[in-house]
Amino acid sequence: MLPWAILAIFLLMFGGLFIFLPSFAIWTYHRRKMEELQLQRNATAERQLQAQLDALRAEIQSLRDTTLQYDLSFDTALQRLEARVAQLERQRAHTSVDEATQRIGLP
Repeated sequence: MLPWAILAIFLLMFGGLFIFLPSFAIWTYHRRKMEELQLQRNATAERQLQAQLDALRAEIQSLRDTTLQYDLSFDTALQRLEARVAQLERQRAHTSVDEATQRIGLP
């Protein structure tokens, strides 16, 4: 009877291994595939985030360029106004001198 008991225990052990090993292989395959899918999803999300960051950088650069153009335009207009005011002040001073000399009667 003893050999039959040993044989039964041996069959139970190996039978358990024949059930456990395929189940373990299926589980590890599934686990690996799930990890791959998660990594792909993360990589896709990172690419989308990088694209959004690049778009924001481009927009900020465009805004900087526009701001610089407006600043230069404003500066140019301000310089023109200052030149006009200076010219008017010179004309006014010259006219005042001419009027003063005419009142006095100087040639």
